[in-house]
Amino acid sequence: MRHILYILTILLLIFGCRNTSTEKVKNNDTLKVDDKVKMEPFAYNVFKSDNVTIDVKNDNFNFCVILTIGNHKRVFDLTKLNIPTKTPDEVQWANSEYACMMTWWSQSQSRHIFIPMKRTNELIYIDKVIEETDSINNNVVYVDSVYDNENKVVFKVENLLTRKSKSLEFSINEQNGIYPFFDKIILTKNKLTMTTATEKKSIDIKEINNGL
Repeated sequence: MRHILYILTILLLIFGCRNTSTEKVKNNDTLKVDDKVKMEPFAYNVFKSDNVTIDVKNDNFNFCVILTIGNHKRVFDLTKLNIPTKTPDEVQWANSEYACMMTWWSQSQSRHIFIPMKRTNELIYIDKVIEETDSINNNVVYVDSVYDNENKVVFKVENLLTRKSKSLEFSINEQNGIYPFFDKIILTKNKLTMTTATEKKSIDIKEINNGL
């Protein structure tokens, strides 16, 4: 009887060691898989012309814009620049001065960057919700300020090259109380017209384009 118990004990120890070894292998495999789940950095092209290339590098959802103009390369780390991102993957428009890219959006709110197409220009990030852009004249319209206590909203039109701007103020009421508080924008080279549910206003913007 003791002999049988001895044999059974040995067999249990052998199978126990095998199971432990198997578990260790499985755990090691799992760790390897988990390590691979971490996304390896990769880059993709979003714009290419004869002289300018724009790529976006994704490093675990930390994004860099890689700009190449001729033989000159610049890297804009959007995380370090505190620019919010949500998979930036498209250039909305480009001209000889800037390329416009949306980096983040949520319903009626968004953030844009303007990537230089010339070595003499700098990256522009306006930390406002941009509602309209003019790709020909480099003018943009954005929600500048909202004053809840005074029931008013201020829109601003700005030229990306001169960095000059002009403002339009509208009241906020029951008819236009939902962000972004307007119904229509008409933006031309020399004029901005905005319409809300209760008001329509226009301003001459030749002044912000002066010097171009």
